[in-house]
Amino acid sequence: MSLNAYQSNPALRDAAIERLRRNAADQRLDPGPLKWNGDKGSLVGCILESDDLTQWEQTLGLPQWLATTADGVAAAQESVDAALAFGIDLLSAVRPGSDVSRVGSAVVMSVLADAHEFIGKLTEIPAELKHLSEQVQGLQRRVLEGERPAPAEWRPLRRAATALTDTLESELLKSLATCVETAVWDPTTSKAVVFDTLRVYSKAAGHKADAESGFTAEHDKDIRAHLKLMWDTHLAATPELQEQGITVFSLLEEHHPDVATKVKWKMQLDRDAYAYANRRAADVLIAQLKRT
Repeated sequence: MSLNAYQSNPALRDAAIERLRRNAADQRLDPGPLKWNGDKGSLVGCILESDDLTQWEQTLGLPQWLATTADGVAAAQESVDAALAFGIDLLSAVRPGSDVSRVGSAVVMSVLADAHEFIGKLTEIPAELKHLSEQVQGLQRRVLEGERPAPAEWRPLRRAATALTDTLESELLKSLATCVETAVWDPTTSKAVVFDTLRVYSKAAGHKADAESGFTAEHDKDIRAHLKLMWDTHLAATPELQEQGITVFSLLEEHHPDVATKVKWKMQLDRDAYAYANRRAADVLIAQLKRT
């Protein structure tokens, strides 16, 4: 089914942006899964003033996968203001009269290519994983070109990707395989595949940051062992300390400041990687919408 964005009417787009702005100004914007109760709403809920995605498709002429993705990406932004800015940019990126129903495949392909590139710079990618990624991107390319690959073409790739993911020991390679595994769905028939692929991409970005920084499984094991030691030694049998707000982290700071410093470093590493992945997700989505 072809769609006609904003029914070829720029005023319809402008009205959607105005509703979003007004609801954000009235503090009704609550980024998260699709919601609208008249008092609070997700990004899409505030755009529609409804939680009925048929309105997104029939009134705005936009595919339902885009609504699911928009809400997911908005929820990952660092603030409500950032979510609002993303929503305005997204609505503005769609040209009135265009059909963006197949753009989801372009987003998925961009994410797979990006993950493949940065992971390939850090470790050798097995030939089987490369081949599977190429096959998935090939199916997505056919969707982008207007074809509709049969379910029987997706299923064996999904099974193969799942099986391969289970055999990989490297977290970095496993994260790439998970991206491939998650991407083996047709976005024109699945509302979730685009955002799910972006979501697992964010985890791959985290593993990339670990690999680049030198953080290893041994570091993680050491931190966890020290946190367990703080719990077992100081908190497990003394609930009164917990009531005072004392945590394993504050105890770690007191008894093992070197490990506490490592924890803070890792937490900042994760925050930076997550922020990068979320910015990248928003940028890729908007860039692909503008191309249509």
